[in-house]
Amino acid sequence: MHLLLVKNGLLIDPLLGESRGDLLLADGKILRKGGRLVPPPGCEVFDAAGLWVFPGFIDAHVHAREPGAEAAETLESAAFAAAAGGVTSVLLMPNTDPPMARPALLRKYAARVKSLPVNVYFSAAATAGRAGAAPADLAALKKAGARAFTDDGSCLPGGALPELIKKSAALGLPLLDHPEIFSRTGAGVAAPAAASRLGLPGIPPEAEAYAVLRDILAAAENGPLHLQHLSLASSLAALRRAKALGWPVTGETCPHYFALSERAIKKDDANFKMKPPLRPEADRRAVLRALADGTLDLIASDHAPHERRLKAKGFAGAPFGITGLETLAPLCVTRLVLAKLISRQRLAQLLSANPAALLGLRNKGSLRPGRDADLTVIDPRSRRRVTGKFVSKSDNTPFTGLPLSGWPSATVV
Repeated sequence: MHLLLVKNGLLIDPLLGESRGDLLLADGKILRKGGRLVPPPGCEVFDAAGLWVFPGFIDAHVHAREPGAEAAETLESAAFAAAAGGVTSVLLMPNTDPPMARPALLRKYAARVKSLPVNVYFSAAATAGRAGAAPADLAALKKAGARAFTDDGSCLPGGALPELIKKSAALGLPLLDHPEIFSRTGAGVAAPAAASRLGLPGIPPEAEAYAVLRDILAAAENGPLHLQHLSLASSLAALRRAKALGWPVTGETCPHYFALSERAIKKDDANFKMKPPLRPEADRRAVLRALADGTLDLIASDHAPHERRLKAKGFAGAPFGITGLETLAPLCVTRLVLAKLISRQRLAQLLSANPAALLGLRNKGSLRPGRDADLTVIDPRSRRRVTGKFVSKSDNTPFTGLPLSGWPSATVV
């Protein structure tokens, strides 16, 4: 039996609140929680004095790029990047090459992640071949190991959306949508003001807003739906109203949407190119309010690594997306908790309990005895600049040089 005693930490449970004490972990479970626990014979001891101990952070929006773009990231490098960032579980998106749209492919890659240092879960394409038309064989994909369905990178087709919602709900798995009307996006590369400064086409806000309204109405009529990477004040207002009406819709945002606005784009640097794009300051502040008031359910990194040579093509030619696994925790601690916009307990809800609930991970997201021994241990006193030197194979981040506090001290899986 492997034993680990985490002593003297500030234990932060998303439901029970905070207490100072110890956790005894045994064979992958939290065995006991309390003050001044005595280590059994042969027990390893970790002194967490001055540290914050959370249930393991769960990132429900990660791109590992394998298969198809292993030069940017692999399953292994993404898993080690997650561990370095204090993330104990990740949900991988299916927009690989080929896409995770066939049960045999899903089984093949699901078998490969069992030896990795964090829990790796797969979402599967919601439409056949991820082609955006007919629903995929969702039951077969669930049997092959899928934890969720999405066409992330593409918006779910409106005509098939009611059927997709109902089939996902019947199978007990979440349906996630990337809300974007691509005909509105067109050739756009950034929010209108930033794009104008660059002399390039912009992405109008209605590309997201119209899709969010469509999705919310579909959820109201058909069942649960989760909205990915929300970035607009209007999207959040719609989500807030939908929840007030009791409609079964949830939503996430990403650290870049509360940490940056489009004003951060000073030059043609594609490390600031992401989708949805960085928004005006009013939208950034709306994201902060929605995190504080409960409108948003979780924070996810949307970790989207790309090779440096591709990002060197600038806003006009580079792919969308930034890395995020290794900056997720310190951005949340610095910009949300230490800024006194949310509590530590609320952060535990956003990064642990709520993503666990979304993905049906019933033994995760809490520090209660009997739950999985997944812990994210944060040092609130640690402060250093983002160097751009990551465990991830890619370094496409807009945060290089930014001083942040609250880096992970330990990750226990």
